[in-house]
Amino acid sequence: MFWRISNGGAKLETKTVQETKAAAGFGAPYIVRTLENGAGHAPILEGMKLPTPNTLTSPIDVWLRNLHEKYRNNMHGHLASYIPELTKADAKHFGIVLAAADGKSYATGDSEVLFTIQSISKPLVYGLALEDHGSEAVLKRVGVEPTGEAFNSIVMDELNNRPFNPMVNAGAIATTALIRGNGFEDRFKRILDMFSRYAGRQLTVDESVFASERATGHRNRAIAYLQLNSGMIEEPVSEHLDLYFRQCAILVSARDLAMMAATLANNGVNPVTHERAIAPEHVKTVLSVMASCGMYDYSGEWVYRVGLPAKSGVGGGIIAVLPGQFGVGTFSPLLDDHGNSHRGIEVCKELSQRFHLHVYDMHFVADNIVRRSYRGGGVTSKRLRGARERKALDSHGHQIIAYELQGGLYFATAEQLVRRIVEDSPQSKYVLLDGRRISRADQSALMLLRDLKLALAHESKVLVLAALPEQVQSDWLKLNSGAGLELCFGDVDAALEYCETKVILTADPGAMAADALLPLADMDILRGFSADEIGKLAPYIQTSSYDAGAFIIREGDAADRLYLLASGSASVDIVLDDAKSRVRLAAFRPGVAFGEFALFDGGRRVANVVAETAAVCYVLDFANLERLEATEPKLYRRVLFALGRLLTDRLRRVTAEVRALT
Repeated sequence: MFWRISNGGAKLETKTVQETKAAAGFGAPYIVRTLENGAGHAPILEGMKLPTPNTLTSPIDVWLRNLHEKYRNNMHGHLASYIPELTKADAKHFGIVLAAADGKSYATGDSEVLFTIQSISKPLVYGLALEDHGSEAVLKRVGVEPTGEAFNSIVMDELNNRPFNPMVNAGAIATTALIRGNGFEDRFKRILDMFSRYAGRQLTVDESVFASERATGHRNRAIAYLQLNSGMIEEPVSEHLDLYFRQCAILVSARDLAMMAATLANNGVNPVTHERAIAPEHVKTVLSVMASCGMYDYSGEWVYRVGLPAKSGVGGGIIAVLPGQFGVGTFSPLLDDHGNSHRGIEVCKELSQRFHLHVYDMHFVADNIVRRSYRGGGVTSKRLRGARERKALDSHGHQIIAYELQGGLYFATAEQLVRRIVEDSPQSKYVLLDGRRISRADQSALMLLRDLKLALAHESKVLVLAALPEQVQSDWLKLNSGAGLELCFGDVDAALEYCETKVILTADPGAMAADALLPLADMDILRGFSADEIGKLAPYIQTSSYDAGAFIIREGDAADRLYLLASGSASVDIVLDDAKSRVRLAAFRPGVAFGEFALFDGGRRVANVVAETAAVCYVLDFANLERLEATEPKLYRRVLFALGRLLTDRLRRVTAEVRALT
C-alpha cells in the first residue's frame, strides 16, 4: 500500500506506511486512518498529532508536544504569594524540555521564558559546599533526612544540632553559609559561575525579585538567627541571608533547567560545553538528597509515582534526573499545595510512566532481604507492664528476635533469611518476621519458610509472622493447610506482644495471674513508699471497676485524675479521621499508671482508654490531690517525684528502643 502526504495540493513525499512508521521510530502497531482534506488523502497515526509535513520529527518531540497540549489549559494551582514579586508571573506560561546526557534537547511551549530559580538552587549550592568542605564536614552541619514538613518550616534535628536536609530553607541557609570566598561579592560570583557552568551559558539575577525576597524574608531570618543561636551557622548571618536570597533570584529558563539536570545525569559535566560543574564524587550525594527530599513534603509520593531525583522551586520550575541518560526541566508558575508546579508534576508523572523512567522500574533480587533486626526486651510492644512482668521481660526478652523484611521473597532472598535465622537461633526462642515491606513472595520462598517453621518447632522454637500482604498470607495458609493462623498476626505490635506474653509466662508464671488484684503498695509509682505513707495516701484514692469494653477515659473528657491499673488490662486508642478506624497507641497491664500528663497540662483528654478485660483502677482525682497537698505536703511531694521517675523511666526506655532500631 502506498500513500501520499499532501499539503495544499503540493506533492511532498510518497512512502509506504511501514517505511514511514519505521522512519519515525514507531515500534508499536499504530492504527492508520485516512482523512479527506480536499487536496488528497493523508493517513495519520491514531493518537498522535503529526508534525508539519515533509519533516521527520522524533517521537519524543511529538510526545512532549502532546503533553503540552494536554495540560496547557489546566489552570489548577496558584501563584507563589509569600514573595510579592512572584505574583507578577504569567499563569499561562508553560514549557517542557528534555535534555539527553550527550547534549541533545527536545523542547516545547515556553521553554525560553526566564523566571527565578528559587529552591532549585539548593542542590547546586549544596554540591558547591561539598566541594568546599567535603562530604563528612558538610554532613556535620546539614543532615540528609526527609522532614515531611513544608519547605519553610522551622524544624531542626535537635539530636544532631543541624537542619534535617539541604532541600528545605533551614538546610539551604546553612549550606549557603558554608560557601567560601572573600566577602559577599566573591562568594556570590562563585555561586553564579557554578550555576552558569551547569546551564552552559552566563546567567544573571532578577534584581526586583532579589529585593522582594530580601524585604519580605522574615521567616528565613528567624531560621538563620535560630541556627546562629544554636551554633549551626556562624556570622556574618546577614551576608549569608543575602547570598541565599540572591541565589534564589537567579534567572533561568526551562531549557536551562533541563541542561542543569543533564549535567547531573552526565556525572557533573555539561554535555554541550564539556565544562565540569561539580566533582564526580559529589554527584551521587546531590542526587541522593534530591531523591529523598527534593520535592518537600511530596517527596515520598514523588518517588512512588515518578521515581527520579528531582527538585522544585516556587518560581514554577522542576528539574528531574535519570542518571546516565537525561534530565528534564519544566516551567509553569501555578503551584499546588506543596509548593510544587502543578503542571510540572503531571508532566513528569506521564513522562515516567510512558517511558518507564522510574529508577526502580526493574526486577531484581535485593542484596539483603533483612532491613534490620532487633531483640525483644530492648524493643518492646506498646503494652506497658508492671514491675514484675517487666523484670521477667528484661531478663528473658532476648529470646525474641524480630526481622524487618523488605523487597520480594524469592528463593534467593528466602535462603538469605533462613541462613540468618539459623545463625541467630542459639539465643532465640521466638522468631518474628515483619512483612510490612514485603512486595511479594513466590511459592519456592514460602516452601522454604514452611520447612524452617518445622525445623524451629523441632527445637521447641516458634516462627511468628506479622503484617504480611494479603495475598502472601493467603498463600502461606494454603501451603500450611490452614494451620498456624494463630501465629499469623495482622500487625507487628500484636505479634510482639504475643511473644512477650509467652516469654513472661515461661520465666515467671505467677507474674500474669489473671484475677489478682494488686494492692495499692504494688503500684509501680508507689513502690518504695512505707506502709505508713500508703496508709496516709489510701483515703485520698477511690476504687473504680469497669466491664470489658467499657471506657475508662473518653477522648474529650476533662483531664482531672490519675489512674492506677490494679487488675485487668486496658488500651489507648484514637479514632481516625474517617470516624470508623481506631489505632492503638499503647496498652496497660496491672501496676501501671496512666493519665499522668493531666497533672501537668490539664485540658482535655486526647485519646480513649478502654478496658480490654474486666478491670479495676485506683483513681486519684485533682480535688483529692489538692487536699493531700494541703494536709500532707511531704507525701504530696513524694507522689510528684514518683510520677517524675515514671516519666523518666518511660523516656529512657523509648530512647533505648530508638538506639536499638538505628
